[in-house]
Amino acid sequence: MRLEALKSGFALLQEGRFDEARDALAPWATLEDLEARLLYGLALGGSGEPAAAAGHLTAVARARPANTHPCLDLLGLLHRRYRGRDAEAVVLACLTLTPDDWRLQLSHGQLLYELGRPTESMAAVERSLALSPGQTSALNQRAIVLIALGRTADGLALFRDVVARDPRNAPAWANLGCTLANEGVFEEALSAYRQSIQLKPAEAQVRLNHSICLLKAGRMVQGWQEHEWRFSLPGHTELPLDRLLPTLRRETSLAGRSVLVTHEEGLGDTLMYLRFVPLLARLGARVLVWAPPAVARLAARVEGVAGVVATDDIRLEADWHCPMISLPRVFSGTPQALGLPPPYLNTDPDRVAALAGRLPPARDRRLRVGLAWGGAPRPENLAANMVDRKRSIGLAALAPLARLRHVELVSLQVGPYADELRAPPPGLSITDPMQDVADMDDTASLMRHLDVVVSVDTSVVHLAGGLGLPTILLDRYDNCWRWFHDRTDSPWYPSLTIVRQTSQGDWAGVVDRLLPMLQTMADARRRGRRAA
Repeated sequence: MRLEALKSGFALLQEGRFDEARDALAPWATLEDLEARLLYGLALGGSGEPAAAAGHLTAVARARPANTHPCLDLLGLLHRRYRGRDAEAVVLACLTLTPDDWRLQLSHGQLLYELGRPTESMAAVERSLALSPGQTSALNQRAIVLIALGRTADGLALFRDVVARDPRNAPAWANLGCTLANEGVFEEALSAYRQSIQLKPAEAQVRLNHSICLLKAGRMVQGWQEHEWRFSLPGHTELPLDRLLPTLRRETSLAGRSVLVTHEEGLGDTLMYLRFVPLLARLGARVLVWAPPAVARLAARVEGVAGVVATDDIRLEADWHCPMISLPRVFSGTPQALGLPPPYLNTDPDRVAALAGRLPPARDRRLRVGLAWGGAPRPENLAANMVDRKRSIGLAALAPLARLRHVELVSLQVGPYADELRAPPPGLSITDPMQDVADMDDTASLMRHLDVVVSVDTSVVHLAGGLGLPTILLDRYDNCWRWFHDRTDSPWYPSLTIVRQTSQGDWAGVVDRLLPMLQTMADARRRGRRAA
């Protein structure tokens, strides 16, 4: 009975059914039964009862001083369900009971880092190290936070110190590899990843990060194969992997076969990888695309798309299926490894004409500049929120654009960052046509009336690039792999220019370089008018 109850409770926890797990485990959570108390404490934490959870988790921690603190287990459970702030309440309740547990202080530091509070995180990690000097897990976290605070050299030195002390520390090797990749030191980064993978070859997240390093280093064929490790993580596909479209070989024939291509992560990924659909069709495949409503109309006009499925219920009614991010792997050994060049996205001329009225009349041949300054914050998703905090510039940072002459600014911003238009920086005049925009197809139609699109790393960049429009990307320092390293151009989008941070968080330097680029474009447009 007990064993069955614990197994059932554990399964319920893994599924995020915390209330049910709490009720199932309650009869077994006695003082003598540490396993049951651990699971019960986790269930209480997930059910919104931090004080009660703290009593049980702290008792387990005291009884098992050599183990990691059970709060770390709770962070893992809630992190998967984007509930980091609920986890913080439990950690704080535990700290009230046992403030001198170095493991708990470390767990607190890890959580604060994920919540985007690096200064507080460093303080918690330092408290952990003061309680237990030299703990490699705490030193590893300290290096992570140092890098978040812009002290990359110090962080790298500490990672190297950790792996020297503990050569079998797989997470430290992986973190060293990730940091070196961000710095463009790819050979050493890949060597560090190899050390981590040798120690833990089935660690899916490390294998995925390794693939990103390979891709950023330009090792595309190997990188795309390694990138399939993402299917060992939740949220990528629920369709059977034995029906996954194989990598194309010379003898592969798709004639008469049907392929369901599915949206996988962000809208930008789907817009980027739609370039491969025409190539599938040219090989004889009948291609169906499952896409969110935001991109459904655009996808329907891509060459070779036989139909678009925009329902929530996705079923495999085709010979093969292929998530969008696997399409480059499918073509990685062919001459079309980058897919069809832009423009592979198209707009409806009637819709373009209809949306012209949302912009003020063109006057004095001013340069029309479309702006997007923020991504999707997704505060419920800690990992995505951490990336967004790095990539989004915010409207206030664009205040110097008010100094530009003969330039008309047009907002392409949606979501919470669009609220910043209610109180724009002094002197910054921006036309906002986005209130009635229904989807990315409408946004694309608006872009046809612009001279250049300026955006942070969001789907707006992929939309403008896929249309073949002049685009400037304002890029973060530790940028996405697809923009490579130390480049101002992109093989994916020939019309794209990249302006990247030269140090962590330095948007002022990016804007300083953007201003003369736009002013030169505006002046050239004016000269063209006079010459005419």
